[in-house]
Amino acid sequence: MSKFFMPTKVIFEKDGVLKNKDLFRLGKKAFIVTSPSSLMNGSLEDVTTVLKELSIEYSIYSKIAQNPSVEQIDEVSNLAREFSPDFIIGIGGGSPLDSSKAVAVLCAEKNLKAQDLFDSKFEKCLPIVAIPTTCGTGSEVTPYSILTLKTIENKKSFSSELIFPKIAIVDYKYLLTLPYNVIVNTLFDALSHVIEGYLSKSSDHIIEAYAKKALSLFASSKGNLKENHLKETDLEKFAWISLIGGIIIAQTGTLIVHPLGYNLTYYHDIPHGRANAILLSSFLRLESKYLKEEVNFVLNNMDFESIDEFSEFVRFFVKESIPKLSSDRMEYYAKRALESKNVANLKHTVSLDEMIDVLKGSIE
Repeated sequence: MSKFFMPTKVIFEKDGVLKNKDLFRLGKKAFIVTSPSSLMNGSLEDVTTVLKELSIEYSIYSKIAQNPSVEQIDEVSNLAREFSPDFIIGIGGGSPLDSSKAVAVLCAEKNLKAQDLFDSKFEKCLPIVAIPTTCGTGSEVTPYSILTLKTIENKKSFSSELIFPKIAIVDYKYLLTLPYNVIVNTLFDALSHVIEGYLSKSSDHIIEAYAKKALSLFASSKGNLKENHLKETDLEKFAWISLIGGIIIAQTGTLIVHPLGYNLTYYHDIPHGRANAILLSSFLRLESKYLKEEVNFVLNNMDFESIDEFSEFVRFFVKESIPKLSSDRMEYYAKRALESKNVANLKHTVSLDEMIDVLKGSIE
């Protein structure tokens, strides 16, 4: 059985916000959720220009932190509720986009707090316009929102078809001002989405076709990425990889790279995409024990002859970020990941020892 559901209207176009202003006719008042970076890449200016032209009143919250906590979401939602918006606009990377989804629910369900979202018992959500400004999240086309929950010292997600953005506008020009390290980090997050989604038990011919295209796009620009000689055409490809990765995981979810990586982010302050990159090669070694043909598909479409060659490529970018972990710490991280719902997306069972081996192989 195969299922595919992606209700978001997607516009992929340079100057997409300015050229598609009628898409913002979703009400008289908009609440914008973003981070300081949108002030520098032109995305917020594009959005406010359009809203002014349409005479749509707006309010802006521009201080979303990386890996936002439920406490910050409650703070933002209280401000949004006072403004009483008709729709929410999320601008930025994964943190602002995921936050915009939480705010959209909490504005529609005024009796809830952010902590309640993990129960996913809400029935309403304001319309969301999602405008990504990095090349990693894919959140603009997913039904997921990931927040930091301090009580469990980790990130946690909630999901619902209600929080699929109504509209996603992908404009690769916003990547032109991204620092190189942010491009690297977010691109490896997108690559992780593609690989994990393809290897998921929910993968099918549709997912395979999407994955093949995204992996081949990566292959065509990986040399320029390594040399830090990126052209605008490369950034356009990276925006496509991010979008495709989001479409894939909206259908499949992610696998164990993500819950293992959350530990590296929470306890070692390693950016999410970089944490995933550290783990990817070792994860592929595990998967090759069970899914050799599928892993070869991944490697071949990225134009790598072996996992070792892929590992060497990735290590070039992340070697200085690899943490030192004790045996006890690796076992702790592995146990936490083993308890995650992502494990159920694998095509095979996974043991605690195999989880530990993925971590060991990643830091050696």
